[in-house]
Amino acid sequence: MLLQACSMGGQRLKEADSLANVNNNEIIVVGTIELTPKLAHEEQLLNPPGVLDLFGYAKMNRNRAMIQFNSQPEASNYKYLITPELGKTFFFTIPRDMNYMVEGSVVMELSTRGVSGKIQLPTWFKLDIKPDDRAVYIGKLKYERDDFNSIIGMELLDDYKNAAKQFKKKFGRKHILRKSLIKKISS
Repeated sequence: MLLQACSMGGQRLKEADSLANVNNNEIIVVGTIELTPKLAHEEQLLNPPGVLDLFGYAKMNRNRAMIQFNSQPEASNYKYLITPELGKTFFFTIPRDMNYMVEGSVVMELSTRGVSGKIQLPTWFKLDIKPDDRAVYIGKLKYERDDFNSIIGMELLDDYKNAAKQFKKKFGRKHILRKSLIKKISS
């Protein structure tokens, strides 16, 4: 029996369900991660023979990205991880001081030794978080891949109107979602 663990270090964060549950040291980040062409259902090999998936690792990674945040623009320190569903607007609560996106990937294959294949997503972005922000829209990151799962293009799109509509539906009209598109940082 082999127990699967996340291939990236850090604490996995849950999606926000209410602004009432967000404390002063946290903020809700709203955005979308899109992969084109989209993943076919059978394309991810997440249930290898001989592996007992007690923690639902395959389900947690099916059609999802893993994006890590850090308080510094480096991937070496302890980080926080979100797992947004590809192509859907996400609403994750992160610590307010974790304003750098430092790593990104999509798990493509698991083996008895753990993650044996993944698509690396270029990140290295900084979030502009103001002291009075409760929620920020960071944009839609659209990654284009080739037949070998290498990222050959990336585009940041502004889909604020759609995200704001979904935000109001989920959290109510009295809360403000500030548009604050992510900015590229040098590595």
